[in-house]
Amino acid sequence: MPCLSGNIFWVNLFISLHMARSVLISILVMFIIDPQKISGQYEFFKLVAFWGPSFCRVYDCWREPPVPKFTLHGLWPDNYTRRLYNCGGSRYIPLSDQRSINARDDYWYDYFLLNPPSARRNWRTQQKFWAKEWSNHGTCSENVFNQPNYFNLAETLMFRYDLRSILFNSKNPIPLPWPRVSDVMSAISKVTQARPELRCNYYINGNILVEVALCYDVQGSRVINCTRPGTVFCGRRSSRIYVPNNF
Repeated sequence: MPCLSGNIFWVNLFISLHMARSVLISILVMFIIDPQKISGQYEFFKLVAFWGPSFCRVYDCWREPPVPKFTLHGLWPDNYTRRLYNCGGSRYIPLSDQRSINARDDYWYDYFLLNPPSARRNWRTQQKFWAKEWSNHGTCSENVFNQPNYFNLAETLMFRYDLRSILFNSKNPIPLPWPRVSDVMSAISKVTQARPELRCNYYINGNILVEVALCYDVQGSRVINCTRPGTVFCGRRSSRIYVPNNF
């Protein structure tokens, strides 16, 4: 009988070790194939766009602004537990031809340049905005998107949805120029099928909508809900915010 108990003990121990090994292998496999883990540190992208007429009311724009439109602030790799910033990586590779510079400037506009960026001048000044965005944010996704691919993705996502047409839609108008936060959120969500993030600044007698952010999965292929509460300094969903239609 004692011999039988001893055998049962060793059998149970073997089974327990085998099960623990199987669980450990399963965890390792899940970690390896998890698409969020493949991307390294970041778990989603946040595409942040300025609304030009608001931006130039809050800040002093140094050169003549473009026609009223959304322009890119940046494409920010981030995660759900802590903010990612200045992750280290390769140095910014400046654009060298004027045509490429003009094309990027059209949608990734530096409001603090005195003149349109030129390939003939010092790129550290002319392309400072883009270089800073790469250094502060783009490097956090460099293990998935090298620098050219990161900038290509930023351009692609910037043109995926026409935020201006969404907000200033005559067929489905929202009560501009002082819509509720919920009006703006709903108008964007109806088109993108995902919750955006609104970013406001205080302005005169209330808050003014300065930026809209859309969130994407780690590959930038699918729009997803931005994390709650979905607004930054814009107030409650019932709060009114100022959305000017022109400069």
